[in-house]
Amino acid sequence: MSSGLYAATTSELIALGDSLCDAYKFSGAAAQFQKVIQIDSANFSAYWKLGKCLNFLGELAPRDSQLTIFEKARDAELAALALNDASADAHFQLARSVGKIALFKGIFNSIGLAKQVKREADRALALDSLHDGAWHILGRWNREVGKKPKLFRSPMGLGDANKEDAVSFMERAIVINPELIHHHLEMGITYQEYDRDREARAEFEKCLSLTALGPLENNYKEEAKKYLAGMDKK
Repeated sequence: MSSGLYAATTSELIALGDSLCDAYKFSGAAAQFQKVIQIDSANFSAYWKLGKCLNFLGELAPRDSQLTIFEKARDAELAALALNDASADAHFQLARSVGKIALFKGIFNSIGLAKQVKREADRALALDSLHDGAWHILGRWNREVGKKPKLFRSPMGLGDANKEDAVSFMERAIVINPELIHHHLEMGITYQEYDRDREARAEFEKCLSLTALGPLENNYKEEAKKYLAGMDKK
């Protein structure tokens, strides 16, 4: 195969994968990126975009198959970063998949994973300070890790987590990308965690007012409805 045809083939496959991903056809998109990797095992874009699609698929999959999918997403992002460590998106997607794996295994049963999530999100922000996804992950990290007393966490190297950062980091994500339903859902959950029910309700209601783009955002809106229903029962 000539180098010109080689380049055209991989670029066309990536373009097709991008279009399928944009249409929320994540399985089809992932298949295209896997084809690229079979042709060119050093194609950074194919690896990180494969990991992104697998992260989406993991969130939409039945719970009993999610862990395996997130582990595949992690492996794809590790391969991507071995080729190019200067990608904020790849570091974010790695933090995303590792965070899901840590939640499955229990944050305090997998301290190394918890530290890796923060490290990858911090690296993404060092490369792109306006990466709303990385701010979102750090907000959730502070909320989840901060549920345990600091006296318990500090010897594990997780003493930095705190309520103030949980709130302020999620707020930054919303300022950067105010139309993303997931940001508002997690902001509402964070406010509720800290007994700020009025603000939590406003965030859940904001979720319902926004237009859902794709199946994941529909799921987030349904989750917001459940939170509001629970608050109404109090």
